[in-house]
Amino acid sequence: MSDKILIIDFEDSFTYNISNIIFPFEKNCKVITHQEFFRNFETFISSSSKMAIILGPGPGHPDQYENYFLSVKKLLDYKNIYIMGICLGHQIMGRVSGKEILKSHNQMHGQTVEVEFKGKTEIVQRYNSLAVFEQNIEKDICIYDNGISYQFHPESIGTCNNYIFFEDLLAFLKKK
Repeated sequence: MSDKILIIDFEDSFTYNISNIIFPFEKNCKVITHQEFFRNFETFISSSSKMAIILGPGPGHPDQYENYFLSVKKLLDYKNIYIMGICLGHQIMGRVSGKEILKSHNQMHGQTVEVEFKGKTEIVQRYNSLAVFEQNIEKDICIYDNGISYQFHPESIGTCNNYIFFEDLLAFLKKK
């Protein structure tokens, strides 16, 4: 496996915005379809070297991708893989981690909101009708042992400081 970053495309054009943000910092990245990735899951993750998997945005409810849940659960346990979820990817990761997926209290499409990230307020762009809930609280960001997920779109033109949302992923790949 030569690609350090695999961006999983759930048939959403924003997926290519993700690659455009990452590519200047890491050339070994590739966009592949969700069908190809999960059909060949063991082959893609069999490398012993560090890599990152980004579960991109897409249409529908995360339960429509239930046949991927076991594989995503495995990804959350790999120490040499950093996993990131964006919008639908965030919801899939939340679902396999036991969180609820419900209609968002703040349904919106293409609007900016403020989120707290690393102690600072950041302006981000949201496109969602569903959200991840933990203990009845809507979660815009979920932190995992080996990754992070976002309900908003860090790759969107409406998100300020796009790069900061990918810094930890890139730092993970560079760590010895």
